[in-house]
Amino acid sequence: MLLCGSCNRAKSWSCEHCPNTHSEKNVETCTQCYWASPGGYSHVATQPFRQLRLTWKGEETDSFEAMKHLAEKTGSRLPDFVKRILENLLVDD
Repeated sequence: MLLCGSCNRAKSWSCEHCPNTHSEKNVETCTQCYWASPGGYSHVATQPFRQLRLTWKGEETDSFEAMKHLAEKTGSRLPDFVKRILENLLVDD
């Protein structure tokens, strides 16, 4: 998989510290990892993991800046702030 330098290092670190690398060496475990199958994975280095990349563009950037401002106002990192908003929506259902 083609990766930028930063992602390549993250992949290397994950694989170097993966329990499967040091014990079982199960190929199936590797094929279910994010680094092998980013479109259909169940873990990273055997740990439950999910990732979502969001992009705001054009007029949407105003919403992003408003969220960023609210996150800073509450002393939260923006990813944590967004997660909390989404979790609250799930709890309300």
